[in-house]
Amino acid sequence: MKRVSLFCVVALLGAAVSAPAQFPLEARIADNARGRVTAGQHASHRHAVVREPLRRMPHAAPVAVHGHWETVCEQVFVPGCWREEHVPPTYGWVHSSCGHRHWGLIDRGGCRRIWVPAHHETRSRRVWVGC
Repeated sequence: MKRVSLFCVVALLGAAVSAPAQFPLEARIADNARGRVTAGQHASHRHAVVREPLRRMPHAAPVAVHGHWETVCEQVFVPGCWREEHVPPTYGWVHSSCGHRHWGLIDRGGCRRIWVPAHHETRSRRVWVGC
């Protein structure tokens, strides 16, 4: 598994070296290791590559952050849209042409498209407020 990950990182580094545009490329191999390559044009070199070695990321100790969660309500505009709604079939008593009553299908049901007009609605979300 480590060889496959290492191979992927080497392949990505090779692609980054041959690229003419400047862009950063960052790879994460495992939960605690990562690498970064920046490829592009600099004033002194046509294609310069800056490499950061793979390094272990230390596990941070839990930090106590003082604060609390607040629920914030906001008015949000929702544009109109079509909504598909499933309608089940309807059964009931049906009269035949001879006047006899029998139990049968009244409406087949199925999917129906319903237009929902634009409207405002109140949405709530939780926000962290630090002290």
